Amino acid sequence: MRIAMLNWRYVDHPQAGGAEVITHEMLRRLVAAGHSVTCFTGAYDGARERGEIDGVQLIRRGRQWTVHAHAWRWLRTRTGEFDRVVDQVNTIPFLTPLYVDRDKRRLFIHQLAREYWFRETRGVFRLAAPFGYVAEPWYLRTYRRTAAVTVSGSTRDDLAALGIRDVTVIPQPVPATPDPSLADKPAGWRMVILGRLTPAKFVEEAIDVFAAVSAAVPGATLDVIGGGDEAYRRTLEERVARDGLAVTFHGRVAEERKLELLRAAHVHVFCSHREGWGLTVSEAAAKGTPSAGYDVPGVRDSIAEPRLLAPMGDTAAVAANVIALHRDRELYERLRREAWDRTHRQTYEAALASFAGAVGVPLP
Repeated sequence: MRIAMLNWRYVDHPQAGGAEVITHEMLRRLVAAGHSVTCFTGAYDGARERGEIDGVQLIRRGRQWTVHAHAWRWLRTRTGEFDRVVDQVNTIPFLTPLYVDRDKRRLFIHQLAREYWFRETRGVFRLAAPFGYVAEPWYLRTYRRTAAVTVSGSTRDDLAALGIRDVTVIPQPVPATPDPSLADKPAGWRMVILGRLTPAKFVEEAIDVFAAVSAAVPGATLDVIGGGDEAYRRTLEERVARDGLAVTFHGRVAEERKLELLRAAHVHVFCSHREGWGLTVSEAAAKGTPSAGYDVPGVRDSIAEPRLLAPMGDTAAVAANVIALHRDRELYERLRREAWDRTHRQTYEAALASFAGAVGVPLP
């Protein structure tokens, strides 16, 4: 079959995250199954207009705020060239219900944006944040007659509240192979933060958690892994230096180094206020490292353990949960084993079968 995907950025984009990883993993597997896949996506500095990754054909035009208009101009006269059009909504929609037949189109959405409108917009675009926040439920309702794919029960429930009820939830596997066994952790108490350093991830709150833990657990350390917003990183580094916290900023590291740091950590702290799933939680769990965070959409799905969840913004409660793990090693070993087991049950084979079934694409 001939498949077109519309999305705002692909896995090669400098700001790519978990959503882009699972998107590429699905598309490249569809190519391997014999299908033709074209992805229309946003450009970035140094990117060529046309490219190819693992058999997925890429067309790059526009940027975050303009790729949608470019995609409409490109696709509206070509809908007959494709058997399926997958409209991936990340903050701003491509609005394919307005020009693609119902039986041909599908919606792929990881999460609603909601408060991201205020947290992520910069400069003059901040003026559009209130409009985006108010408009989001209304423009998503245009997809009520569109079959949808998402990655968590939380997002499925959010969509159902908007009248989008034909929703398939696909499993969220990890890109790297999970460790075949649970290795012993090193001495001490190491914590880790993994992901893009961007205000939307509320990394400053995760550092607040570490500050509270380090006051109760002498010798505790924190590794921060990931690139992102340089101004935001400088703000975090200044705060850490001012408070004398034992924090190391590693930046974006090679995959093997990332896995080493995850394997050596005792707890991963994840203070995002909303996610589709939270791929970093699964990545940590695959290395035998449980996560602590907030009881919010997506995060509650990936962490899945009430004793490791706290009310949104309550960094003291997250810290208390982490300290409890340090003090009760029997509990710690049990919870990390359960997190590791959950991750092992999430496979790409199962994800592909669910995704292909929801999109209406046959597999061999």
